[in-house]
Amino acid sequence: MVLITEVSNYSTPKKWSVRLALYVGIYVLVAFYLDPQSFGVLGQVYAEKFVIAIPILLVGGVGTGALIFGRQAPTRYAVQLLRTRWRGCVPVILFFLVGMTAFSTHKSMIPRIVPFYADPWLADLDEWIHGAAPWELAHRLDHDLWAFSVFKSYEVLWYAQWFGTILFVGMWSDRIARIRYLWAAALTISIVGTLLALLLSSAGPIYYDYFVGGDRFDDLKGAMSALESSSVVREYADYLLTLHTTGNAGFGGGISAMPSLHVGLATLNAYFLSSLNRWLGVLGWIFAALIMYGSVYTGWHYAVDGYLSIVVVSLIWWGTGRLVREQGHWAPHRRNTAELEPSLPCALEE
Repeated sequence: MVLITEVSNYSTPKKWSVRLALYVGIYVLVAFYLDPQSFGVLGQVYAEKFVIAIPILLVGGVGTGALIFGRQAPTRYAVQLLRTRWRGCVPVILFFLVGMTAFSTHKSMIPRIVPFYADPWLADLDEWIHGAAPWELAHRLDHDLWAFSVFKSYEVLWYAQWFGTILFVGMWSDRIARIRYLWAAALTISIVGTLLALLLSSAGPIYYDYFVGGDRFDDLKGAMSALESSSVVREYADYLLTLHTTGNAGFGGGISAMPSLHVGLATLNAYFLSSLNRWLGVLGWIFAALIMYGSVYTGWHYAVDGYLSIVVVSLIWWGTGRLVREQGHWAPHRRNTAELEPSLPCALEE
């Protein structure tokens, strides 16, 4: 009661930041309770990855911002930015680290709690909606160069966009909009990536024949094998299946199809970029469409996995906007480049 009373006296950003910390804390504690051994292993694995990835993204992001907004003295601009914003960024990174550890722990637990059951229904629904298996429609564009672009976007650029956006938001000066995005990201991961994934437990087309039986998606495997660049997908699929069958924990481990977190987070970032700038929004939605296409093209997901993610994330984005907004404090609107500059993390406060 004392904590609740104190939180109610906080300013809006701080109030919702404390509530977000409690929400993420509960999510993390549940994951640790369910499988403390896997949680510990994954925590170490993700920490090692973060030590490598964060500095690269930070240097790239801050350097780009300095060249755009601090052209006259980019080095001074970058140093000043890091000096004034690092305190707000560090907690975001730490919560992101433990949150990702918890997410992977939850994901690996899904088939142990609810064995895969929904794949036949989802595959049938996919074919009923589209008149054919969506992967067949997607592979009408088969070409090695196109496939290479799709695979790299899905397996590499998606992670860069997600991690980069988290860093951007962590250093952003707009506290209300920042907490709105962080709440939306936390809800997307916990609802789309965990709760709904548990309730709609499924493995996806790429694993359909293994878990369900038969040869329904044998042609998909043939189409993928014919593409030289698909080795990255096939090798990662084998890696995930090995983790599943052995019960081991590993980076990016866990098998789950419905709904698609890849599509969900790409959609969330498209909404976020649209709230900043019209042209950034256009790029964000093009990328989200590519991830939606790639989720089907690779065989990781049924098309309906992505459709549900888009609907749920749209509701989350709308809901978080209402949640953190106080009349007269913040109203979302698109900003042009000139308006955007002062509120970007790369804008210095004099």
